Amino acid sequence: MNRLTWMMFKARLALEEPRNRAWDAAHGVETARDEPLGEAGVAADAVSRGNSLYRVTWGGLIERALGALDIDPRGWSFIDYGSGKGKAMLMASDRPFARIVGVEYAPRLHEAAAANCQSYHSDAQQCRVLEPILGDVLDYEPPPGPIVCFMCNPFDGPTLSAVFDRWRARHAAGGGDMRILYLNMRNIAESGAVLDLQDWLTPVAKAKSYVVLKPR
Repeated sequence: MNRLTWMMFKARLALEEPRNRAWDAAHGVETARDEPLGEAGVAADAVSRGNSLYRVTWGGLIERALGALDIDPRGWSFIDYGSGKGKAMLMASDRPFARIVGVEYAPRLHEAAAANCQSYHSDAQQCRVLEPILGDVLDYEPPPGPIVCFMCNPFDGPTLSAVFDRWRARHAAGGGDMRILYLNMRNIAESGAVLDLQDWLTPVAKAKSYVVLKPR
């Protein structure tokens, strides 16, 4: 990332921080505070797999990505890969998904997500089956049936590539329909080395900071 891009991103972070904290206060949760993964219970040799730092995804970006889905969420499972403190899970619960799962490998972030799932309040909430899971995404097997897979730049390149490989194998084995929401608060092009190899997927919607993909 060049210096100008970083400066612009820092300015956007400063703009979004009060919005993040206001969203937390309105919903009775805590998702906004940054957490170095090494201080959140992740072993030193595994920190880089999660890009070293938990930073909450901007609510407006989550909402735009969810709004770009081309499905009726009833009957679909929503799975957040690298779910952090659970903000995307909570926002997704304002839609009628059958169930919502979050997979997180940092124990302290998982604990925060579990607490947030209990304390979250929203007049718009339509799904109350929320399942935060402490575990490695490479060990996680999604439920049968149609799934929405969500992530916001949570992994290093090798881990991201391995997750896409698992999704490809599931699709090839007839595991059910799927949609993949990939977000990056700066630019999804940063993961182009992995995304460009997914010739089994086609975009439903695409913008600078998110893409919605479905199998061809």
